[in-house]
Amino acid sequence: MVYTIDEIKEKVQPIAEKYDLPAIYLFGSYARNEADEDSDIDLAIELGNSDLLWGGMAPMLEIEEVFEIPVDCLTVESILEARSPIEKEVKKNFEREKVILYEKRTVGKRLFVS
Repeated sequence: MVYTIDEIKEKVQPIAEKYDLPAIYLFGSYARNEADEDSDIDLAIELGNSDLLWGGMAPMLEIEEVFEIPVDCLTVESILEARSPIEKEVKKNFEREKVILYEKRTVGKRLFVS
């Protein structure tokens, strides 16, 4: 199954609101409009200052459950702290490809401003 970006948004927005997440971004093949039947969904979840169980595991697990295909969930925080060559490549791809799926309206400081 291949989802549209709008379908992905519809599935992640209620979860983002439930956990009061600052933002969720899409990157990878779906963000590049290159997804096919073998593609997974790559998401970056900004946790901000939230005190989420296990560093964001609860919303990540819930997001993975709403899709019928594999989902790779990373935190924006972990992407921005890239150290290894592979992590730095993921960071570069994320910064180049990101598509905003959800962004909470806020007056406070944001970790990653799109």
